[in-house]
Amino acid sequence: MGKPAATDRRRLKSLNHSFTLDLVVVCRTRRDAEQALQAVTQVLQKLRLTAHPTKTRIVDMQQAGFEFLGFHFHKGRARRTGKLIPLMWPGQKAMQAIRSHIREQTERRGLKSTLKAIVAKLNPLIRGWRTYFREGNSTKKFQDLDRYVNQRVVQWIRAHRKGASTSLQLRAVLRTSGLEPFSARGMCGTRP
Repeated sequence: MGKPAATDRRRLKSLNHSFTLDLVVVCRTRRDAEQALQAVTQVLQKLRLTAHPTKTRIVDMQQAGFEFLGFHFHKGRARRTGKLIPLMWPGQKAMQAIRSHIREQTERRGLKSTLKAIVAKLNPLIRGWRTYFREGNSTKKFQDLDRYVNQRVVQWIRAHRKGASTSLQLRAVLRTSGLEPFSARGMCGTRP
């Protein structure tokens, strides 16, 4: 095999290489964290990579916590023992995104659809989100989302029926609709 043709070499040079690495390093002290950051920076330089300047930071988990892969990580006290432990639950951006998806599926422009069709669109969304975020301390966030999705579906039912239905009638329709909950027993950990 000989050298690649000039056009092949130009094509190879013009390729844009993109590489993303999501990384969290947890340390006991700020000094350890600064040393770890320095070591990671040196390794990245050897690989000809750079850390993202606004995303690379040292955080005190007891004070602020941080968002990573959709989760919010924070340090808090265990209820039973009082020891400091790491906690994690769905982050603010993830909560906004799922609410936006729910809102899209339950908008008034979907009034020509049936409740069964709305539930058929919401259930896979709920199931996937619940499966991803069930690890950690997500119960309170899941309960918030249950209230939100129930409120949106009840509003949709009310607008779809265009009649005066009592709150009890609407809740009964909602209960029998087959809509899956975000927070079901045994699905997630304790609340933050």
